[in-house]
Amino acid sequence: MTSAMPKIDGDTIEKSASAAIVLALLSLSTLAHQFLGSSTGLVIARFAFLALCFCIVSRFKLREWVLTLLALALAAGLVLQNHDMPAILLALDRAAFFGAFIYLVTLLKEAAQRSASVLELGLYTTRQPRGRRYYGLAVGGHLMGVLLNFGAVSLLTPLIQRGARKASDDPQAVRRAEQQQISALLRGFSWMIMWSPTALTQAVLFTTFPAIDQSTTIVLGISAAIVMILIGRFEDRLRWRNVQLPSVPQTQGLPVQSALRFGVICALLIGLTFCVFLITGVSAAIALMLVAPVLMVGWIFAQQFKARGNSVVTSTVTTVWSILSRSSINMGRSAFMLGAAGFIGEAAAKLAPVDLVAHSLERVNMPDWLFLMALPVLISLGGQIALSPILIVVFLSAIINALPVLPADPNLIVFALGAGWAMSMTASPNASATLLVSSVTNIPPTTLTWRWNGVYALMCYAVFSVMFIILTGWFPAPIG
Repeated sequence: MTSAMPKIDGDTIEKSASAAIVLALLSLSTLAHQFLGSSTGLVIARFAFLALCFCIVSRFKLREWVLTLLALALAAGLVLQNHDMPAILLALDRAAFFGAFIYLVTLLKEAAQRSASVLELGLYTTRQPRGRRYYGLAVGGHLMGVLLNFGAVSLLTPLIQRGARKASDDPQAVRRAEQQQISALLRGFSWMIMWSPTALTQAVLFTTFPAIDQSTTIVLGISAAIVMILIGRFEDRLRWRNVQLPSVPQTQGLPVQSALRFGVICALLIGLTFCVFLITGVSAAIALMLVAPVLMVGWIFAQQFKARGNSVVTSTVTTVWSILSRSSINMGRSAFMLGAAGFIGEAAAKLAPVDLVAHSLERVNMPDWLFLMALPVLISLGGQIALSPILIVVFLSAIINALPVLPADPNLIVFALGAGWAMSMTASPNASATLLVSSVTNIPPTTLTWRWNGVYALMCYAVFSVMFIILTGWFPAPIG
C-alpha cells in the first residue's frame, strides 16, 4: 500500500506537467495565428487541442465522454456526406480557439483567488445590511465576474452560506436567506456575459459576426444588465415582502484599500485590452487573450513583492509554474469541454439544412423582432435537456451566419443570443454557473432555477421581448 502512493503521485504530476505544456502550446499557437496570421500556428493549435484530449482522457466523466462521442459522430457524418474535410478542420479550429480562450482568461482567476483584497471585498459584499444586500451581491458578483469569471461564484457562494448560518439558528430562516442571497448572486453574475470582454460570449459572437459594431453591442449589453438587475431587485422585494429575513450585522466599513487595488486591476484589464484592440484591430475577445496572462503574471508579481521582498522574481516564477501545473488538469477539462461544444456546434451547423431554414423563414415572412424573441427561447429550451448554452449558441450562430440574408440586424442578433445565454444561468438547470453553485451548496439545480428564479427569468424574457420590438425600429433588418 505504501509503495503505491509515490507511483500515483508521480503519475499525477507527470500528467499535470504534460497538460500544462500542451495548454501552453495551444495558447501560443492560437495567439500566433490570431495576431500574426500564422498558418503554422493554426496547424499546431489543431494538434495541440487533440493532444489535450489524450492528456486528460483519464479524467473524463460522463459529460466529457458524451461530448466526445457526439463530436466523433458529427465528424463521421461530415465525411460520409461529402468527404467534407475542410468543414471538419474549420470545426477543429473553432474548438482550439475556444479552448485557448477559456484557458488564458481563466488564468486571471488563479491570481484573483490568491488576492487578500478580493477576499476582503467578498466578505464585505456578503455582509451588507439587508437593505443593500441584494445590490451588494448582484453588483459585486457582476463586477467580480469580470476578473474571476466563474471564480466569482466559487468565491462568494461559500461566504453567503457562512454568513446566513451565522445570522440565525432557524433552518428555515437560513434557507430563506440563502435563497435570497444566492439568487441575487446568480442574477447579477449572469448578465456580466452580455458585455464583459472576459466572457466567452464575446469570443463566440464577435468572431462569428465580424460585421457588428462592438461598441453598440457592448452598450446594449451593459444597459440590459442594469435593467435586469433592477428587475431582479423588484422581484426580490415582491417575493419577500411579508417574510422576515435574518440580518447579518456589518462590523466594518468598505475596505477602501482593497477596493482601490481591485479597481486598478479592473482598469488595467479594460485599458490594456482596449489598447491592444486599437493597435492590432482584433476583436476585444482576442485582445483579452493576450492581456490576461500578462496581467496575471503582473498581479502575482505584485502579491509576491509585498510578501517576499528581495526574492520576488524567484517566488513569482515558482508561483506561476505552480498555477500552470497544478491547475492544468481542471483547466484542461474546461478547455476541452468548451472546445468540444464549439466543434459540435460548428459541425452540426454544416450538416443542418441551411437552405431549408432560409426557405422556411422566407415563406413564413417572420418579423425580425419575432425572430429575435425566438432565440432566447431556443437556448433556454436546449438547457432543459442537458444541451449547454454554448453548444446551442455556436450552432445557432453558424446557422444564422450561413443564411443568404440575415433575418435581423447583426448587432441585435448578437444581443438576442447573449440575452438567451445569460437567461439560461437562471432558467436552465444545466448551465455552468448553476451546476457550479449546486456542487458548492448541495442545492439541486432545479431548485436554483425553476423554483427560485423561474419567475424572474420569465419577467426578464418579457422585458427583452419589448426591447426587441423597440430596437428593431432603430436597427432594421438587412434588405436582401
